[in-house]
Amino acid sequence: MGDVKGTIRQILVVTDGCSNVGDDPVVAASNARKQGMVVNVIGIVDKGEVGQHGKMEALSIADAGGGMCRLVQPVELSATVQMMTHQTMQLTLQQVVNQELLEVMGKSTEDLPPMERSKVMQVVDKLEEEVRLEVVVAVDTSASMRDKIPTVREAIRDLSLSLQARQGDSRVAVITFPGSGDSMVETVQPFQSEVDMAKLDDILVARGGTPTGPAIDHARGLFQQLRDVDDFPTSRWTGETQSQ
Repeated sequence: MGDVKGTIRQILVVTDGCSNVGDDPVVAASNARKQGMVVNVIGIVDKGEVGQHGKMEALSIADAGGGMCRLVQPVELSATVQMMTHQTMQLTLQQVVNQELLEVMGKSTEDLPPMERSKVMQVVDKLEEEVRLEVVVAVDTSASMRDKIPTVREAIRDLSLSLQARQGDSRVAVITFPGSGDSMVETVQPFQSEVDMAKLDDILVARGGTPTGPAIDHARGLFQQLRDVDDFPTSRWTGETQSQ
């Protein structure tokens, strides 16, 4: 196989849906996808008509962003955050490996004999541990999320610990929507190797409406800023996963 060095970029939106401020989040997710970012959505949706609307919005955003959508109860959130990051990396890497196999051998992983397919998956597992990962966690802090914020905080803490345990370089940023004051979006933490939980404890406060579209656009801007100042190579991967 050739050189598969690169970066996986993920926007992870944690929301109860029902965007009601700013631009269309589906359009924002589509724009992110075009720039090589995967938009995953974890929907902590309620029951009833409002919850159904939130569910449909979450699925639409993930579909437009080439990512996955998971609808969860608060108690499932922490494990889901880590699982989606893992699946995003694995599926993206599988696509890269498949592309290279098609170019070199004219066949994909599915066309290989079981023994050869197993060797390819071992390569994918190794790459997953070593590849550079950049994640923006976009947290819905609208008023309807008030009772869910403590669970979100713990999920981010667990994600940070899991990223620190990786061999490869990991960067994580955290944004909230809405932000404090009159701002629709706020960068709680720029890209760092781990999450400053003390800072998160002070800032994750529920208030106001739900500007999901502006939050996704803001996350795209953070990635662009990181590219501008970072010496790491820009990614040639535009991993697209499938909403479920």
